[in-house]
Amino acid sequence: MGFLEQYLESLLAERGVSKATFLSYRKDLQDYIFFAQKKDVDPEECTLDIINNYIAKLSEENISPRSISRKLASIKGFYDFLISEKVIKENPVTFANKPKYSASLPNFLSDSEFKILIDSIMDAKTPLEIRLKCMILLLYSTGLRVSELVSLKASQIDYDPKMNILKSDEITVKGKGDKHRIVLISKNASTSLIEYLPLREVFFNKQNKKSELYLFPSKSRDGYMTRQNFANLLKDVAINSGLDADRISPHVLRHSFATKLLNKGADLRSVQELLGHSDISTTQIYTHINNIKLEYDLKNNHPYLKKI
Repeated sequence: MGFLEQYLESLLAERGVSKATFLSYRKDLQDYIFFAQKKDVDPEECTLDIINNYIAKLSEENISPRSISRKLASIKGFYDFLISEKVIKENPVTFANKPKYSASLPNFLSDSEFKILIDSIMDAKTPLEIRLKCMILLLYSTGLRVSELVSLKASQIDYDPKMNILKSDEITVKGKGDKHRIVLISKNASTSLIEYLPLREVFFNKQNKKSELYLFPSKSRDGYMTRQNFANLLKDVAINSGLDADRISPHVLRHSFATKLLNKGADLRSVQELLGHSDISTTQIYTHINNIKLEYDLKNNHPYLKKI
């Protein structure tokens, strides 16, 4: 087994990365190794010059700085592994000419914008509409990743079908790296779940029995609604509400959840835990949004700073 295969295997066995992350790492490394081999260089003995040539090639292909940085992170991880195996002594990526980019602030909806969005579907009548309303409220009230939302299992909801009640407002979620965390369901989301759960059987796939395991079953191969399908349905709701559909996505609802909590004074560590961020620096970007709002409020509401 080569070092690349060993490294990729370690990602699954030791770090517990998701399938999507694993495939992304593998593709990034295969592309890089192919480039190095075309230069008649063994990737395990790669030099800083080869790394910089690879970065230049990606830039010439108009690959975005953010995407290049992601690819370099994959390559750096591979070389860190080779260092741990005592194959090499230095990581060439450490000294590379990394592309610079400015991190854009995440988009989010104000309270009034979300009210416009959800009001457009609050009078849901059909099972499809009731399910969609439930998913939107659940996402907005928990801050789940869209992949976590669509793959929720029915067993993760403490529901009593005889009484048609939720026995708990908590959900234990398995996020990135197989890490578990608890999220809380809001009163509106709970009410919507109670309305939806008796209708769940409508969406079972008779040809795929595992669909019955999921909270939001569908006829997809995995047995639950795909992220793409939910994103498209959310866009339709945005259009019907009169909001700018280009500004609205499942990830924007997650951003809105985090921003709302911080604006209400929530502790950054608590928001990190609820979002399932492994590094608090990822959560800290929301403090920039908070600062923008504070600056706006200061300039527009402070009596001595108002324009005369």
